[in-house]
Amino acid sequence: MQENDLVCTLTAADYRHRETAWLRVGSYMSASAAIPGGLSFRFAPTRGLGDSLTELVRLESECCTWMAFAMSESQDGITLSITSNGEDGERAVRETFAPLVRAAGGA
Repeated sequence: MQENDLVCTLTAADYRHRETAWLRVGSYMSASAAIPGGLSFRFAPTRGLGDSLTELVRLESECCTWMAFAMSESQDGITLSITSNGEDGERAVRETFAPLVRAAGGA
């Protein structure tokens, strides 16, 4: 993956709004972990959270096509993995979602 492939098409204002939305759903996060290619997040079972995460993933997929998202839901909650190809992609995912990891007290 070339460095210039790691492009987000959001404006600065839209980026701040999106980050706020992620931090809002992050208040329901129970764990985060580094995984090969990026990060994994675990969310407590919360009514409506799946819909909110699905919409955020949809929006994120539009502006950052270099990211891959995998989400699963069970009675125990929701697991969301965000990954990318290559070292640069992995680093970019981790840097992009660092505020979410920090807000949850993760590593």
